Order: sequence, then C-alpha cells, then structure tokens
Amino acid sequence: MLEAAKRYNHALARRCLKAWVRPIVNAIDPPPTGEVVYALANRSLSDLALLDVVAERLGLPTPYQPLDALDESKRFLFLNRPTGLWRRNTMRSVPTRLQRLESRVASADGTEVWLTPVSIFWGRAANKDRSWVRSLLSEGWAVSSRLRRLLIFLFNRRDIVVQFGAPLAWHDIVAAAPAGESQGTPRRTARLLRVKFRNQKVAALGPDLSHRRTLITQILNSSAVTVAIGAVADDAVASKDPNARRADQERVDSARRRARQTARKYALSIAADMSYPTVRFLERLLTWFWHRVYEGLEIEGMDRVVGVAQTHTLVYTPCHRSHIDYLLLSYILYRRGLMLPYIAAGDNLNMPFVGGLLRGAGAFFMRRSFRADRIYAAVFSEYVYQVFRRGHSVEYFVEGGRSRTGRLLPARTGLLQMTLDAHRRGLPRPVAFVPVYFGYEKLVEASGYVDELRGADKQKESVGGVLRSFNLVKQSFGLAQVSFGQPVMLDDCLEARPDLAPRALGNQLLAAVNACATVNAVNLIALATLSMPRQAIEEDALLAQIDLYRDLLRRDADHHDYSIAAMPAADMVRRAEDLQLLQREPTRSPARQTGDILKHDDFTSILMTWYRNNAMHVLAAPALLACLLVNRRRGIRRHVLRRLFQAVFPYIRKELQMNADDSPDRWLGHLQATKLVEMRGGGFVAANDPTQRYRLRLLANTVMQTLERFYIAVALLSKHGSGSLERRALLAECRTTAERISTLYRISAPEFSDVRLFEGFLQGLADDGVIAEDADGKLSFDQRIDELLRAGQGVIAAEVRQAATAGR
Repeated sequence: MLEAAKRYNHALARRCLKAWVRPIVNAIDPPPTGEVVYALANRSLSDLALLDVVAERLGLPTPYQPLDALDESKRFLFLNRPTGLWRRNTMRSVPTRLQRLESRVASADGTEVWLTPVSIFWGRAANKDRSWVRSLLSEGWAVSSRLRRLLIFLFNRRDIVVQFGAPLAWHDIVAAAPAGESQGTPRRTARLLRVKFRNQKVAALGPDLSHRRTLITQILNSSAVTVAIGAVADDAVASKDPNARRADQERVDSARRRARQTARKYALSIAADMSYPTVRFLERLLTWFWHRVYEGLEIEGMDRVVGVAQTHTLVYTPCHRSHIDYLLLSYILYRRGLMLPYIAAGDNLNMPFVGGLLRGAGAFFMRRSFRADRIYAAVFSEYVYQVFRRGHSVEYFVEGGRSRTGRLLPARTGLLQMTLDAHRRGLPRPVAFVPVYFGYEKLVEASGYVDELRGADKQKESVGGVLRSFNLVKQSFGLAQVSFGQPVMLDDCLEARPDLAPRALGNQLLAAVNACATVNAVNLIALATLSMPRQAIEEDALLAQIDLYRDLLRRDADHHDYSIAAMPAADMVRRAEDLQLLQREPTRSPARQTGDILKHDDFTSILMTWYRNNAMHVLAAPALLACLLVNRRRGIRRHVLRRLFQAVFPYIRKELQMNADDSPDRWLGHLQATKLVEMRGGGFVAANDPTQRYRLRLLANTVMQTLERFYIAVALLSKHGSGSLERRALLAECRTTAERISTLYRISAPEFSDVRLFEGFLQGLADDGVIAEDADGKLSFDQRIDELLRAGQGVIAAEVRQAATAGR
C-alpha cells in the first residue's frame, strides 16, 4: 500500500512537472556501455520526478526503470534523508540501498555499473541580501523548503537547473578500496558523492560567500594592505616633518587612519556587488535585445566548460571585440546554469546608472594603470585573491581593451600576474583558463572603429552614448557566435615551465583563443574581396574563392578546432548584401557570363579589414606558401621551400597569435589536392591553369601586406647599416614609408602603417637574436637580415621594394 502511494504521488508530480517546468539541463555524455544508477543528494519527491522527466527527454534510463543486472527494481538512491524535529537533511548512516547495490556491484561479473550524481537547483540567487522575494524563489546553500519549491514551480519555472555529474565507474570505486576494508567501501563512496555534489553546487551557484562588507573588511585587514597603508602613512608624515616618526606618534596614527579610509574607499570602488534582481533584470533585457538585434546566437564547445567547472576555479579569457562580449558571455553562462563570473572592467564604464547595473551583474572596476598608487595596487591585488580563494569564477580580457583592427592585441600582464600570485599563495581548487572566441557578422561599434582608424580620437564612454545605443534595435547585425576553446590548466602550464612568465602565459592564452575561432560568412568574403587590388571581384570568382577557402580548412580539420560557416557561398553573399557590407554592380551580359561585380565603398572597405583580420590566421600558413610559389617560373624543391617558410612564418605566427603546429608539408599536400600547386621537374610550382593560378594569387594576397611590412622594416635596417639607427627612429621611418606606400598603391588597411605591428616584428627579431641594441641604443644586426631581404626579392612586388628604400 505504501509503495503504491509513493508511485501515485511520483506519477502525479511527474505529470505536473512535465507539463509546466522548463528546466536548464547540463548533461555530461552518458557512458557508452553498462548500467546507470542515479544518486541524488536529498530525499525529495520533486527532485526525483524532475529527474524522471529529464532522463526521458534525454533518452536515458528513467529512475524507476528496473536494474535487472543487479536484481534491483529501481536505479536511484538518496544520499541524505530528513531527520529530527526540523527535518534537516543529513546522512547519519550509509543508505541501505547504497550498501545493497555496492555489494552486488562487487560480486557482479561482466556488468559495468556507472554511478551518476545529479543535482537539481530550484532557482539561483547571486546575492540573497537584496530582495526577500527573490530570495524566497531562489536556491541557496541551504536546502530549499517545500513552500519555496512550490512558489518556484508556479512563478519561476524556467530558472531550474538539472546538473548531471560525470559518471563514476562503480567497479573502480570498489576495486580501489584497501584490502580488508569491504565494510568501509560504501562509506567511502558516500564521501565521494558528497564531494561531487558540493562541486556541482559551486559550479551552478558559486561559492557560499559572506556579505560584501565582510569581504572588504578582510581585504583591509590583510597583511599586504596593512603594510601598504603603514608605508604610505609613514611617508606622508615624513615628507612634512622628518622627525615626526619619533616625536609625534599621534600624527602618525592620524595619517594611518586617513590611509585606511582611502583603502576602504578604493575597495568599495573596486568590489562587485552581485545582485540577483539585477541579474534577472539584465537577463530579460538582454533576451529581448538579442532577439531584436541578432538573427541568432551560435554557441560551440560549451560542454568543455560544464565538466571543468565542477573541479576547477574558472578564469574566462575571451578576445575583446565589442562591449557586447562580456554581456553575451554572462548571458550564455547564466542560461546554461553555470555561475556568473566576476568580470574585470575598466573604470571608464563605472558611469552613473550603468556602473551600478554592471556591478550588480558581477563587474569589478579597475583603473587602467595604478602602479604609482601603492594602496590601490595592494587593495586590488588582495581583492582578486579573495575572489579566487572563495572559489568564484573570474573573467578578464588578456588584451586589456577592445581591438580596433580585428587582430588580437598583445597580452597585458597585470591580471595574469595577480592570478599567478594567487595560485602561489594557495587556492582551494586548481585554476583552469577558458579561452573564448567572439565572432560577429556585423559589429555594433563599426562606425566608431572606422572613425578611429581614420585618425579620430577615441570616443569616451558616457551615459548619453549608452542611451543612443538603443537605436541599435532598429538594425540587424546578423549572427553572433561564441566558441569555447579547450581549457588551459594552470597546473599543467607550471609543471611544463616552473618559471612561467605572465607574458608567456598571455601569449599562450591568446593563441588558444584564436585556435577556437569561428569563421563566418563575412570573414570569408573579406578574405577574398580584400585580396583584390581595388576590393572588387566578379561574383563567380568570389563564390569559387569562398569554396576554396572552406575546402582547404576542411582538409585540415584534424589539426584545428575552427568552426566554419556551412551555408552555400551564394547565401553568404546575399547575407553580406543584406547587412550592407557588400555592394553589387550589375554587369551580366549574354557575351560575358561571369556574373555581377561585388565591391565595397570606401567606408566598408576599411571596415572589412576588421573582419578579415579576425580570421586571417586560419589561412596564414597556406597563404605564405602561395606567396613563395605564385611568382616562380621554375620549380622549388621541398627542402628549400620548407627553409624559406620556416624563416618567415614564426614572425607571422607571433603577430597573428597562432599555435606553433602548422606544417608546410601538410599544407603543401592540401594545395596539391585542390590543384593550386603541382610538382614539376622535382620541384613545386603554381598550377598552369590560369584560373587555379588566379585563385592561388588571391590566397597569397591574404598575407602579402604583412610580408610587405616585414620587408619595409628589414629594407630600412639594411639600408642604414648595422649600428647606425635607434629603434625609435627606425619605427618612425617605417611608419612614414608605409604611409607613403599606402597612398601610392591605395592600400586601404589602416593597420598597414601601425607602429605597434612594426614594433612587434622588431621585438620578434630581437627575441631571435637577429637584432640587438648596443650601449648607445643603436640597432645592430647580423647576416640574417640580408637573408630575409633576399628571400623577399621573389615575393614582394618590385614597386613596393623600390618605394621601401627610396629617399631618406
């Protein structure tokens, strides 16, 4: 009778939940073979019924499905059960079903049994001290009451998270028990499950944090901040009266109180104040915004994050393309049931109203530079450590600011150094960096970026600018794409390089971001159209070039993790036209069936360089090989081609933030397979077919401007001679020469004369020992400069070579 009542209640609850609730499900891939047993933390009819609904939806065995292999009628167990007057959930003894199943697992032969921990969170609260209504309807670290779950069921049905943990091989758990401890094995299993449940809760809700005021007090009382306060106060008193330290302790104490007040003010200006009502408000606002502005959001690699979040403290390190980036990332994480990260934001965003919203969503603010302010530096560093120590995930942009050119900017090392320092001080969980790539078919800030690239001053953020941005809802910006890369484990990095420097770590993370790039329709079109001298191309040639680029990337799919747009090339062209990024000039006639001319106007041609630079790295290796082959009349042997490639490609790789696994031999095979290159007389040459040679030339032009910049720097060094030019003077002359060439040959890429790119190339030459600064600051170099100059003779156009060395 009791069992029949339980079944009836379960069926009734299941029917209600299935009809009404829309949970967020984070599911780990099920085991390939064997039987599954579900473990739930607390005895709960609603949890069990919801697990039943979700398991059926995912095609998994349901909890009440018999477990014939172990002679059990059910395949679930509860770890805790309510006891005492207040019905607190606790485990006073190992559950009977756990003991029974484990004994049968130990004696079963040939049957794999997987123990799967499942956590169910009825609502999520980022900070429960702000709204008693939201607190009532939110999950916290205390067990949810029946009343709270009923209210969530009625009013908050889309904010329920079902978190499946990674299945545990039960046979392995039993086999790992020390000899003679068979009685203790179920208790060990229960302890393991408790750890798994806690990790799942941290991954979904964040750590169990104390109040913000308590956190600030801990920061002010930390040894590092106390030392900084004392040093600054003593220096302030000593600067007024050198004898004050000995003669007037009261003045010293007064100065220290003022310094402590300054530290408190800094801490309050820095610290996030995450608020569940703010999070919910922004979630609904952004849901409306995305649907009005974007045609869709495409997400790749999210499953990589879900598993790591249960065992590691996550540091999200995305590229920084737009102000949309951090809003989009937090939105996705929240909708997938993961804790919101604390986000490092520049204090330029701490504006009235806007700053409060961002702070409530997890933003903590920082100055662009604070090395000279000892108290601020100590407070900020201690705040970052406390956030890590408490187990919160963190997000910061390794580049520091938004990229105006579409390339990844060089790594900024401040927050990376603080992360390494926090790790060395000791953290409860290991740190994993999660690279994130953002791709946009049309950039929200496009107009401002183009103005800045043309020489206008950078626009400051303001409330008025935010209000004007609401006009964006009248436009369409195509697709937005977010790709999560393979997590980078900090422990593994330090094991491989114990002396790991922040800059080296930053370069590794930026390369990991580019390694998970999404190559969308606009990227592919920009790669093709900007390879033409006047940014205009016949439609048929554009379609063929897009298909060629995708063919090359698909052939190399085993060696990269890129996401490539799959729509037909003709649909890509129509999409770019709809986004007003491509103009059509009809020229079709019966005599010439080559299609219309597709081109960019002056404004769009500059903007398209941003989209090209997003994805240039995916084709950089085959493009360099194309440069080395397209102008040669005689075949070049493999070993010579390999030597030339390896002499130049490391500098391209460094500039474009790429991994170091591109093989010239592999890409030569792809170029042969696509019939762009052929073997003749024992050497490689461009294809004889004019169409194929034309396509090879367009591919070569992808990196030609990069090679031309390299040639300008090398030619000027060689022209002036070793030991005769300072770095600053060389950079100035490089810029002037590049600007002159841009004017003469109508190069519309603003970064062609960017001093930072020349400086990066010179730094690469210095790192390789090709150039060095002498005691007077003059640049000296060895014979490799002349070798690079000779290598460019067959690649760089004669007019560019002439312009690079003309006049002084």
